[in-house]
Amino acid sequence: MSKVLAGSGTPALTDSLTAENPEETATRSSTHLKARIGQGLDDLKSTAAHRKPSSMDRPKLMRALQTRQRLHRLRHELGQINPSPSSSEEARDEIIKAMARASLDNWSVPELTDESAVHYPDGSICIRLVAHTIFFNPTGAFGIVDRHPPGRLYFDMAGQGGVGFVLPFDAQ
Repeated sequence: MSKVLAGSGTPALTDSLTAENPEETATRSSTHLKARIGQGLDDLKSTAAHRKPSSMDRPKLMRALQTRQRLHRLRHELGQINPSPSSSEEARDEIIKAMARASLDNWSVPELTDESAVHYPDGSICIRLVAHTIFFNPTGAFGIVDRHPPGRLYFDMAGQGGVGFVLPFDAQ
């Protein structure tokens, strides 16, 4: 008597192995394998169709330890800026000074007049770097956004007089 796998309707593999005819064994094994694979794919498709995508489905982009240490030093030095900048130009200069204090002399920030700089109607300026984007408000406030998913704010600083950083409307 043939055993049937629960819920699949296909003969168990052990029955195929005990058959006396080698050709019959090969045919049963092949049929059994195809049935199990087909059922597994159907189960996977139905599960995936009802499941919301998870952040665990995407591989995380991890920075090298040395890069994380450099970014930590930079964040620390950016936090030391005092007094707060009063213009976009002053904010850029302060960022460059912070990079020097963090021993990141080989990193650079393009000029605010660079052809790659994006100018917004509210007077804000956006500069894209390799892994970050810097937004400068005309008040001197600035924000640095990490371009690695999920694109979080890496650092922000209010301008002079405590005017907080605001992402330009068109950039949202």
